[in-house]
Amino acid sequence: MPPWTPLGSAVRYTRGKLALREDTWRLPDGSERIYPVLVLGPAVAVLPFVEPDRVLLVRQYRHLQRGDSWELPGGGALPGESPEAAAQRELREEGGYRAARLTLLTRFYPSNAYLDETAYCYVATGLTPDPLPSDDDEFFERAIVPWSDALRMALDGQITESFSKVAILQHALAGR
Repeated sequence: MPPWTPLGSAVRYTRGKLALREDTWRLPDGSERIYPVLVLGPAVAVLPFVEPDRVLLVRQYRHLQRGDSWELPGGGALPGESPEAAAQRELREEGGYRAARLTLLTRFYPSNAYLDETAYCYVATGLTPDPLPSDDDEFFERAIVPWSDALRMALDGQITESFSKVAILQHALAGR
């Protein structure tokens, strides 16, 4: 059977760091198909251990859900910024801490059919206060909670954001 063959790509819309792209492909049966792709690029989440058994969570309003969301600090990488540098910056902006050590926990694709985004999740240890200003549309409540509470929140649906849920569950399953 012939392989999938890329025929072209065109950006149809951009707004800030988001773009909507259309990719045209020739499929193995010879037909052609256009696939819409939301382009976001790399993004990060940080599981920050303030103490060996206590982690930092942030709660912020999410307009799509029309409600508050408990999450790990995180966000999109800036152009040319490595995922690790983005993780350190986001931890400082949203969590108010700098990590002495960032360890890659996992990498995944949040929705690999229509979303061009790669998620990088890190564990942060050796934290010291070192805040950066947050984005002008971000308003946070920070909470330091026992690790067992964060895990329970991911399991019982109090944490619904995918990067946070994956990072917490991955860390738990790794037995760390």
